[in-house]
Amino acid sequence: MTIRDPAKLRLLDERWSSARARERSNAQLYLIEFCEALGVAGPQPAGSGYEFEFPVRIISREDGGAAFNYVDLYKEGCFVLEAKNPERGKPNELLLQRAFGQAQAYARSVEGEQPPYLLVLDIARMLIVWDRWQGTYGTFATGMRIDLTDLHNRPDHIALLRAIWENPTSLDPRKRATQVTEDIARQLAELARTLEGRGYDPGRVARFMIRCVFTLFAEDTQLLPERFFKQAIEAGLRQPDDFVENVESLWKAMDAGGKFYFQRLLRFNGHFFSDSEALPLQKNDLALLLRAAKAGWRFVEPAIFGTLLTRALDPAERHRLGAEYTPREFVERVIWATIEEPVRAWWTPVQAEVMQLCDPQGKTPQKQRRARERAITILRDFHVRLRSLKILDPACGSGNFLYVALHS
Repeated sequence: MTIRDPAKLRLLDERWSSARARERSNAQLYLIEFCEALGVAGPQPAGSGYEFEFPVRIISREDGGAAFNYVDLYKEGCFVLEAKNPERGKPNELLLQRAFGQAQAYARSVEGEQPPYLLVLDIARMLIVWDRWQGTYGTFATGMRIDLTDLHNRPDHIALLRAIWENPTSLDPRKRATQVTEDIARQLAELARTLEGRGYDPGRVARFMIRCVFTLFAEDTQLLPERFFKQAIEAGLRQPDDFVENVESLWKAMDAGGKFYFQRLLRFNGHFFSDSEALPLQKNDLALLLRAAKAGWRFVEPAIFGTLLTRALDPAERHRLGAEYTPREFVERVIWATIEEPVRAWWTPVQAEVMQLCDPQGKTPQKQRRARERAITILRDFHVRLRSLKILDPACGSGNFLYVALHS
């Protein structure tokens, strides 16, 4: 049975604060003590799936030959961990970056699905964390750095690490997003069907619903100040006849930009609000819309646009508009092969060169300054190349391909 006491983490830091750098001697002992202090079960014997020196078969890219390498610590379904122990006071970024590369290679080589987390441990000093909830682990620079010397003062980091060790799927943001998205889509699709049942054209209904959804996103992400849209719904519950006028005034202001009720609004271009028509809603409709409006929209997958569009239109109209929705997991497979992989192939040598230039070891101050200037130039050149990318979605039904490409 494990005891979860943050004081143990403080004692662990004190014990290791003056330890000499010796990776082979320190890695396994530290991880055993770290697990105990964190309050999670420690590594088990070989063959358990939670073990030190876990063997993985690596295929050489040069000659296609196979060889076994060994993961410092592996827990099936949870993480791959590589440990390093650079001497204190010496630059360690390149060493940790190489460890990240190793961990990625090992994660690709384990049987079955890749683990959700990669961990690189700078023994007793820092743990760097990467997840693959968005499809990839990202780059070395995107890792979350956890200061182990102050871990006992960070309950949020302690909770995160315990979850990574014991229940990593609980951290998957897609689960919450999926649930919230489905609940909201169900409510708003019901509203769309009600409006169609009253004789409104499905295209008008769909455009009205999309404007509602976009406005709710804008409010929760603070692109819109205050709670203008929610207030318009609440006012409509008191006086339904005012709903159309209030909402159309808001949407016209969003389309043009400028002041609205003493608040300055951004201009929302893209023609979403050039048609500012709001459909009249009854009290039951407004109550349904208000329930949806009170959801956590920052957690909602933008896939809801496609979901609403395909549910709000009848099949014939949906086909005519090309409004077919592709789930995000299918989109990501295409985005990875056509956009992410090529861009990461450009970035990897740039990142390696910049890291090398920024390593001060063996450089005089003058050489360090020149190397830094060169690194900045390389990064700016890469940024120019990145900005020159243009992404084409020829179908552009719900726009989900473009959104996922931007998010990636």
